[in-house]
Amino acid sequence: MRKPRKLDVACPNKDCRAYNKVGLRNIVRNGKQPNGTQKYKCTECGRNIVRTINTPFFRKHLKKKEIIRICKLFVEKLSFRAIARVTNHHLDTIANLARDIAEHCEAVTDWLLQDVGLSPIEVDEMWSYIKKNKKKLNPATLRTMNRVMRILTSQSKEKVAYT
Repeated sequence: MRKPRKLDVACPNKDCRAYNKVGLRNIVRNGKQPNGTQKYKCTECGRNIVRTINTPFFRKHLKKKEIIRICKLFVEKLSFRAIARVTNHHLDTIANLARDIAEHCEAVTDWLLQDVGLSPIEVDEMWSYIKKNKKKLNPATLRTMNRVMRILTSQSKEKVAYT
């Protein structure tokens, strides 16, 4: 059996006693997906987990670098057809990726506006600050911010799903 390690991955299964608890040594590595994403397994409930759950990278066959490249092309305001030609991907793949990213951004922004209680101006200022200072932040801080946003986004999706 694989050695349980203290990882920054939590079990998303609500029936598991280790639900959403990080660092309990209940998560073991369990191979990789074809796109290179690390797979994990909870030793408590047996559920398979991937690190990209509740992110725009979840259930995508493209590699993370390719998705980031496509996102950078979105920022350059290229059309979907142009991005499909440049990246040699199908037009539907590009459109679906744009839809998933937009839904994720909307969920994060809604959570910041409703649950945290920020005003739209404060949310805009926060994203501007993060974008401006991203190169100055150390990698550990960025990983922590990404992990917190992933957890908070998953909690906001659960609230939206049940209301």
